[in-house]
Amino acid sequence: MRFGRQVAPAQRGQAVAEPGAAAPTRGGAAAERAQVAKPLAPIGAEAPPLPRFEQWGPVQRQPLSHLRRTIAERMALSATLIPHVTHFDRADVTELDAIIRRSVEPARERGLVLTLTSFLLKAAALALKEHPQFNASLDGAAGELILKRYYHLGVAVATERGLIVPVIRDVDRKPLVQLQRELATLAQRVREGKATLDDLRGGTFTITNIGALGGTGAIPIINYPEAAILGVARAREEPVVLEGRIVPRTLLPISLTFDHRVADGADGARFAAAIVRRLERPEQLLLDW
Repeated sequence: MRFGRQVAPAQRGQAVAEPGAAAPTRGGAAAERAQVAKPLAPIGAEAPPLPRFEQWGPVQRQPLSHLRRTIAERMALSATLIPHVTHFDRADVTELDAIIRRSVEPARERGLVLTLTSFLLKAAALALKEHPQFNASLDGAAGELILKRYYHLGVAVATERGLIVPVIRDVDRKPLVQLQRELATLAQRVREGKATLDDLRGGTFTITNIGALGGTGAIPIINYPEAAILGVARAREEPVVLEGRIVPRTLLPISLTFDHRVADGADGARFAAAIVRRLERPEQLLLDW
């Protein structure tokens, strides 16, 4: 099931924004193909040498683009340094789905398409205020947890060259309409290769939505040096027992992957529940619509 036009579908390997991810460069695919292959930066353990694949058949070697090399290095850094743990849950978004459908015309009159992602942004930002350890970074050298008192959320956007995560700032203070406008503008800028470094920097928490691509769930990799990432799959209508009756309800699978050094399983469950609670009571998110 889809909610309007999905703005930020993600692939199984998750994207990385700043620090580390470069903004799209001009020149497009042709310029990237012309790049010379460079080795990835070493992260901890050294990989053993690969076998000579040519002995079994023909192969083709293709240099990694700058963006793909950056993503690979950041993913290896995150997976190496952060002990990942994932909590799964589902939100009953039947009412939210109905609101989005009813709002198609009013939203169009304002020049936008209202999508699930804007509700996810708002719900996550408000839940982060209640659970600040997920809006943080761990400073291992200092032995300190850096709690950020601002809520700049990244949203994974699929492009032809790879996954890029632009950042929407001060999500907690903006109404849904403004969030949707900024999301659509940022996603378009990213896809056109016009995103700036400032568009990709300063994120405190990331959302990756693979709903447009299907699937029942995913375990995304944390966007280092953040402490958590929210994965969202496709919502589906399923039979649910409600007040003793079996009724059709629209259920949205979510997965919260977080740094086990900064939070325990019970903390993750409570934070995920805080997001679910807001998605299941969308009228509260619409107060400043």
